Amino acid sequence: MERKVGEVRIDVVRDDSYRTIVVNGVFGGHRPGFFEAIIYTDEMVADEALSSMPPSPEKVKIRRILQCRLIMDPIQAKSLLNWLSNHISEYEKKFGRILLPSEAKQEKKELGYIG
Repeated sequence: MERKVGEVRIDVVRDDSYRTIVVNGVFGGHRPGFFEAIIYTDEMVADEALSSMPPSPEKVKIRRILQCRLIMDPIQAKSLLNWLSNHISEYEKKFGRILLPSEAKQEKKELGYIG
């Protein structure tokens, strides 16, 4: 796909390793000059749990798969922050407030659902 922006032509192509990743978590931080994020996916492994009758939930394992590592300069990191912030704001306007797990737990506790 080719686009013309002003006088610059932009040719858009996908890398051979382009893929969609389901993000279950991010780990990383900052160092002088860049931000680093390791994106991971958690997968339930239930083979052992399902090999008994009845199935044994305590034998379920989680396999954490490190999907990719993102390195961003401070400008790109802040651009990503702004992009996410704008999209989260629009999402919450349309669908309601997104509660983090700790906020949901606190809200349930305040309402008397958790002892």
